[in-house]
Amino acid sequence: MAKSLDAFFKVIPKDKRYHVELRTEAYLSEPVFGILEKHGVGLVYSHWTWLPPLSKQISKTKGRFFNFGGDCIIRLIIPLRMSYEDSYAKAFPFDKMVGGMMNPGMIDDAIEIIMEGIRRRKRMNLIINNRAGGNAPMIAQHLTQKLQELLL
Repeated sequence: MAKSLDAFFKVIPKDKRYHVELRTEAYLSEPVFGILEKHGVGLVYSHWTWLPPLSKQISKTKGRFFNFGGDCIIRLIIPLRMSYEDSYAKAFPFDKMVGGMMNPGMIDDAIEIIMEGIRRRKRMNLIINNRAGGNAPMIAQHLTQKLQELLL
C-alpha cells in the first residue's frame, strides 16, 4: 500500500488539500504514514466498522497530522463493529438519537483529536453521518456542547 500511494502521489499535481481515508486497520502503519508525511497528505480519522477507535488511530500516528495545508478531517460514519446496512436499518428515518447505537468513546475520542489539532493550529474538519448514532445534527450538538465545556 505504501508503495502504491507513493507512486500515485508522485504523479498527480501537488496540492495541500489531499487526504486519504484508509478503512483497513493494517494500512494504519508506519510505512504508509511515512508516505503520507512525505507528500503532505492528511489521514482521515474515521469512526468506521472495521477500524479501531479514533483514540487508537491517533496513537498509531504518534499524534501526527500529515497534511501540508494544516487541515485534519475526522469522519464519524458508523458504530464500530456494525455493518453499514445494520446501521442504516437501526438509524432510519434519522430523526432521533437511537439508544445504545453510538459508541460511548466516539465523542470523547473525536474531541481529543480536535483539541490536539487546535493546540497545533490545525483546521479541524468534522463530518458526521446519521448512522453514527441516529441523527447527525444531534450528534454535532452533543459534541459541540462538550467542546464548549472544555473551551470555556
